[in-house]
Formats: sequence, C-alpha cells, structure tokens
Amino acid sequence: MNSAWYHGVVVGVDGTAESLSALDWAARTADLHRTRLTVVAAYPTPPEPGPGASSLALDAREQAHRAARAARDRLGDRRPGGREVRVLVLPGAAAHVLAQQSSTCDLVVVGRRALGALDRALLGSTSSALAAGAPGTVAVVPAGAATGEPRRIRVGAGREDEPDLLETAFAEAAARGCPLEVLHVTGTDPVVSALLDKDRATGTWHETSDALTDRLLQWSRKYPGVTYTVVTRRGDPVVALLHNLARHDILVVGGRRHSAVAGRLLRSVPDAVLRTAPCPVLVVHVHRPESPAFA
Repeated sequence: MNSAWYHGVVVGVDGTAESLSALDWAARTADLHRTRLTVVAAYPTPPEPGPGASSLALDAREQAHRAARAARDRLGDRRPGGREVRVLVLPGAAAHVLAQQSSTCDLVVVGRRALGALDRALLGSTSSALAAGAPGTVAVVPAGAATGEPRRIRVGAGREDEPDLLETAFAEAAARGCPLEVLHVTGTDPVVSALLDKDRATGTWHETSDALTDRLLQWSRKYPGVTYTVVTRRGDPVVALLHNLARHDILVVGGRRHSAVAGRLLRSVPDAVLRTAPCPVLVVHVHRPESPAFA
C-alpha cells in the first residue's frame, strides 16, 4: 500500500527539549510517508508600537532564529523523506502560524510541555490551541513520549465517523508496522449500561456493532497488512481513551475546530486527552456538526 504523502509534514520548534523531541518524531514520520519536512519557528509581534516594542520584537525574532538553528543542528545531514529540509522563521503567534500551515500540509506536529494542572486549566498551551483551531490533522508529542516506533495505535471510534479518522489510524498502523486497537465507548447512561449488562443483543448494541464492523472491514480491505482488534468500554470517553496508554503508543482521536478556551470549559474529548496523554496524539478534525466524535 502506497503511504506517500504529497503535501508534507510541518513541525513547530521553539528551542525547548520538548519541541526537539517533536522534531525527531516528525522527521521519522516524514521518512515513513516519504514526504518533505518543514521546520517552522514563529515569533510574536507587538500589536502596536510603543516603548520597548521594537526591542522585544527583535529579541523574539532572534530567539526564533536560534530555535531554527538548533533544529538544523539536531537533524544534521538527515534528509527526512529523502528530501531537503525546509526551515521557516515566521512572524505571528505560534498556534496561529502553525494552524495556517496545516491547511496546506498533511500533518502539523508540535511538542507539549509538562505544564502543571493549574497552568493547563487556566492558560492552556500552543499545542491545545493548535489542536483546537487548526483545519488539518495535528500531532501533539508530549514531554517524555517515545519518538521511535509505537507498540500499538489506539483510535477512538464512534457510531459514525468521518472517513479520515479511521483511515488515518489504519494508514499509520500500516506505515509503522504495528497493531491497531479500535476503541468504542458506549457512554455513561445508567439505563443503557444496565441493558448492556443484561443483554448485549439489544438493538442499539447490535446496530452500533454491525455498523462499526462494516466500516472496519472496508478499511481492512484497503490496508490488508494491518492487524486490528475492537475493544468496547462503557464510561467516560476520556478515561477510556487514556486507560493503560504508555509512552510507546499512539492515540488517534476525532475533533472539531473550536477555541481552546471553549475546549477547556466544555471539556471536549480531544482537549482533555491532550493535556494528560503520555504518548503522541493525532487529532483528526471532522467536519459534520451533527455527528459527535464519540457516541
């Protein structure tokens, strides 16, 4: 199966150890998909001129250039995907700049720092803002995550998913040569849970199971080398998705574009998962407002 990407992988760097680990992961992904790697270092610009604004802008720009040089040094003579690495230093907030890049590339990769609980709740991060607002697929690589090949890929599947969600999971499992775990979360409704405990042959269970089985068979035919299992759990989708995850895994979830603040206030599944997952997380944005990412 051809796993080549044609629009490339973009990774954001800021000179931190977390961003350089994300660079390693992005370079490996570019190799697997035989595509170009673009490194982006962004620097904020003051909204209005004022005392000291020019000096701050120059400092921020120089810091971005230092981050770009550190990324070049890290890669050395490597040519991810068999192509020359492109390095860009661009003005603007990092989340905004990378979100713009995501509309014209296959994947945007960013690191995630180990923020404290209060910082995560109140301030968020570039990674959460990017995952919430980018139009394309985003990979968030947290501090401490493994950057080599994963032991498995887990994807959260609902009753109805955009094709891109399952295809992304199958394509990554095929490219990385690892098994795929398809997780379906049935929800927390106590009546439904009691019915499922009593009789798993109920209509709702049957319909959901059959629909998911049919979709998986379609993708399995396209990616015949992928071994997959289906796991069904009841309860909070966030808890279920994070259960027994390790730094050597990859998690794939569906999401919708929204503000990062809205995600934190409403506890959207992708935002909640991103803040605590120990492994790289791919957020594949779906575009049908009437279809929830998880059912």
